[in-house]
Parts: sequence; structure tokens; C-alpha cells
Amino acid sequence: MRLLKMLLPVALISLVLFLGFYNLSGNLMDDDEGTYLYSSWRISLGETPYRDFFVSQTPLSLYVTAVLFKVFKPDVFWARAACFLLIFATGILVYRAASKLFNFGHILSLGMAAVFVLTKQIFYLGRTFMPDGYMLFFCAAALYFALKSETPGNDEDQKTAVFLFGIFSGLAALSKASGILLLIGYLFYLIYLLIRKTEKPWDAAKKALLSSAGFVLSFGLIYILMLVFVPGTYHSTVGFHLAKEKTTAAALLTLPFLRLGQFIGSHNYGLIPVALIGLIFGSAVKERKRALLVSVMLAFLGLAFLPGEFFARYVVFALFPLTFFFGAGIKLLSSGRNLWRFVLPAVAILVLLSLGPTFNLKRLGAHDAGTRTLAAFVQEQTAPGDYVFGDDSGINFHARRPCPPRLVDVSGAMTKSGQITAADVMNNCERYSVKLVFVEKGHSAHHLKNLKNFPLFENYLKERYEFVKSIRREFLDVDIYKRRSGL
Repeated sequence: MRLLKMLLPVALISLVLFLGFYNLSGNLMDDDEGTYLYSSWRISLGETPYRDFFVSQTPLSLYVTAVLFKVFKPDVFWARAACFLLIFATGILVYRAASKLFNFGHILSLGMAAVFVLTKQIFYLGRTFMPDGYMLFFCAAALYFALKSETPGNDEDQKTAVFLFGIFSGLAALSKASGILLLIGYLFYLIYLLIRKTEKPWDAAKKALLSSAGFVLSFGLIYILMLVFVPGTYHSTVGFHLAKEKTTAAALLTLPFLRLGQFIGSHNYGLIPVALIGLIFGSAVKERKRALLVSVMLAFLGLAFLPGEFFARYVVFALFPLTFFFGAGIKLLSSGRNLWRFVLPAVAILVLLSLGPTFNLKRLGAHDAGTRTLAAFVQEQTAPGDYVFGDDSGINFHARRPCPPRLVDVSGAMTKSGQITAADVMNNCERYSVKLVFVEKGHSAHHLKNLKNFPLFENYLKERYEFVKSIRREFLDVDIYKRRSGL
């Protein structure tokens, strides 16, 4: 048993690192990532987000990656490697909280950490450069300190833990604006304690003030300075999201539950059912920590009830608190009491099936030749200072060519909501004398194709550009247009 305790961590760490770094730069097909790669590259060249180009996220992850690009070189590997190490560190936080704050034991805590990191959506964020990965780590660190503050100990240590919760919550919001939900969930937790009369009003007020002070110090002051000195900050980080296309009121009666079903169905059907068993029937997570975890989890799951587009990764942080209930569920199922022991084999099979995509070496080893071919063609046809433009500014990053600042992000959210129109695209193409335009075609295309007046843009291309060729980029055909000589 002692040998197992020594070897198991080494085996799990080796497995996770191998899967995480295996062919890390192979697949380049992610247009959201492309926007963030391009933004970080431009920051590394001295530009300022929001003022010099549009990007819709708060800037911490972009600046960290820009530093990596400066120190090493602009390459997708460094951006993704940093994200994976953050996800790996989040797994360490799961282990430490499970073993130290919940006393789950060494073996179970390791298993919880492994299941968390290897869950499809978490693992995807580790192998892709997204602000979500940074937010996930800082939220996890913040919640760790919040849980620590609820563990009996020195009063000063508990106050420090609450303050650190606020600091890391602010860093989460500085990585992605929705990180503010962590602080909101914590404040609801304090209100719950007041309603239950399990916390003195003055003690709850001190915790609210301490956590808020930490949040203001790490996020509030920086964001205020950005609002004052960096034009475009509010529109890019808040206004754009408020102006997204909204779902109808009638759809909101059923859509949230479909979204939560999508979240569970996205290979979380092993972790979440066991977590619900632990939450409802388990006793390993005591009342105050249970209330804290539920409050934070519900704050993030609430995103499914908001109008506008939805992706499962928006609520992925809910998996962090759910992992502790998962541990409580496993502890209950393995206790051998009542009928639970008969459920355990089925649960084990379900968990292994849900983790299956992570171990698909064929998918992990995929090599995206199409994106590389397209980027190489752009380099061949243009000079380093020439502006090029298309559905995915990641092509600009890989080809090292600038994009018109207003057109860095032409996502479906921008085009469907009319925040970028065909006229905007045409005006910017003329203003910056864009040399090449690449337009995605096919069923999966969802950016420029969704322009409110796409036929007008197509006519513009016929008049000002000539069709050069089409390049297959994985599941998309990309039509390339070159500006006619003399125009």
C-alpha cells in the first residue's frame, strides 16, 4: 500500500503531462483561439488592446502570452503550454483542497484531481489558448482560499484567506469578465449564512469587506485606470457583450435547461451524476463548505439562464466545486452500505466512458495541414506590412500579417448582432488597402457568412478583388481573393 501511494502520483502526473503536451501544436482549427493569439502578438509588438485593435476579453491572459512571445517567440506552443500548466496547477489545487480541507484521503484526492483535469472540457482548455483557462485557475485558487477560511484555525489566517480570495477573484475577472461571478457567489453565501443565523452580522460584513477589498485591489483599480486611459475599454469588455443577439423571452423558459443538458452531455455525464449523489446523500462535505460550493456553482450555472449565445465552456468552472461533491459521492458509493455498493461498478464504467475522448491519441495527434497551407500562401502573396483579412485572425497570426484593427474579431456574435456590418468590412478593407481576403464557405462557416447584408460584401469582392484559389482547411473551404492591381 505504501508503494502504491508513492507510485500512483508519479504515474498520474506522467500520464497527464504526456497527454497534455503530446502534439500540443498539431491542430490549429480554433477561430476563438486565433483571435487571442493575434491579440497577444500585437501586444508583444507594443500595441494596446481596445485602443489599437478590438478584442472582447479582459486583458490579463493576453498580456501574459505577449510576454511569452517576447521572451521566446510568437508561437502557439508557448500560449498553449502556459494554459496547460495552469490547468495542471488547478488539478493540484483540487488535490490539496480534497486532502487537506475535506480529508478525503490521499488515493481518493488523487483520483478526484485526475478526473477533473482529464474531463474533456477542462482538458480542452488546457490544450487551447483561451482566457477561460486563466480564469479557471484563478477562480480555483480563490475558492481554495475561501474554503480555507471556513476551516477551523487562527483568526488572522482566516482573514488573510478571505482577502486572498478577493485578490484571486479579481485576477479571474481580469482574465475573463465572468470571473466576477465568483465574488457574487461568495456574497450570496454570506447572505445565506445571515439568513440561517450561523454567522454574526459583523463577521459576515468583515468577510464581505475583506473579499471586496482584495477584488478592488487586483481588478477594480486596474479596470478603472483602463476605462480612464484606454479608449474602447468599456465597449470591448462590456458593451459588446450586452449588444449580442438575444434569445426570445419564450425561449428562455426552456433553453436554460437544454443548455444545462448540453453541459452534462458534453462528456460530464460521469462526474456530475456522482457529484449530485454526493451533494444530496453524502455527508463528507460539511454544511458551511457545502453551502459555499453550491453558492459559487449556482452563480456560474446562472449563465445558462441569460439571453444570448451559449457555449458549455462558459459554465465550466462549475466542475471545480462539483468535483468535491464527486469525491463525496465516491466515498458514499464505496462505503458498502445499503444498495450503494451495487451502483459503484456502473458509475466506474460511466466515468471511464466520459473520460474517453481525452485518451483518443488519434485525435490528439491530428496535424492541421490546411491552416498551415493557408498561412504559407498568405505569406507568399503579401509583404510583411500588408493588411490581410478573413473570418479567422489566427491566420494573420500564423502568417505574421496585420489585420484592420476593427476587424480582428468578426465572430458570429459580432455579425449576427449587426455590430459589424458588410459596410464596416468594406470601409475597413478600403481604408487599410487590404491585399488578401479569405472567406470561409460551407455548412460550418459562421462568421462573415452571417453578415446582415452578406450579398453586398460578395458584390464588393467581385468588384475590387479577383478570386485566386480555394484551400481546404479541415472541414472548411476557404476562398481567397486578391485585390485587383491599381485599386
